[in-house]
Amino acid sequence: MNKIENYSDLLVEKKRLESLLIIQKEIVQNDILMLRKEIQPTIDLLQFMSKLTTKGKSNGFITAGVDIIGDFLLKNILLAKSGWLVRLVIPFLVKNYSNHELAKDGTGLLAKLVSVITRVIPQKSH
Repeated sequence: MNKIENYSDLLVEKKRLESLLIIQKEIVQNDILMLRKEIQPTIDLLQFMSKLTTKGKSNGFITAGVDIIGDFLLKNILLAKSGWLVRLVIPFLVKNYSNHELAKDGTGLLAKLVSVITRVIPQKSH
């Protein structure tokens, strides 16, 4: 910073400070982008954990169906010989995650299931 003695010095200093401000804004924006990239895995993990621990906002019939199928398959078949804690926790987590996946528009488990079924079952030609 130079000593400002007249109006032209003031204008020169103003230009210098404005250009410095622009450079500083770009640096801050780049730092923010870098921070977002660095914390993205943490955000993804928190979103996944949220899906495991909260019920989905899907249709009540879908939620009931997932609960019934999850209880039957997980507790009675897959985890039949497991301990009581595993039989309590795993179905809870799987049902919550399944509800979230089924609630997605067109990209959830239901869409995947339909695509698998349509590939496996041949289409009848009329």
